[in-house]
Amino acid sequence: MQIKDQDGVVVEGDVIGVAESSEPWSEYTLNDGTILKVKFVLGAVFRLKGKWTDDGDPMYITKSQSVVMAIVPDKLKKASGA
Repeated sequence: MQIKDQDGVVVEGDVIGVAESSEPWSEYTLNDGTILKVKFVLGAVFRLKGKWTDDGDPMYITKSQSVVMAIVPDKLKKASGA
């Protein structure tokens, strides 16, 4: 499959299936009391053909998105009808 690398160059890559996954939330409490929950959701993985890191590991490109959820204290919310 042809895909673009981080520099926009078209390269050949193989789709690699996911055998097992876990997508836990990372949780951050902000100084204003808001709790942000963030997780990385993997969509697809491609191993690049003929490309390796300086350590000899194969290079991968991923398609993913980050999901963010905010738990906001009532004192920070806009009043209804305001």
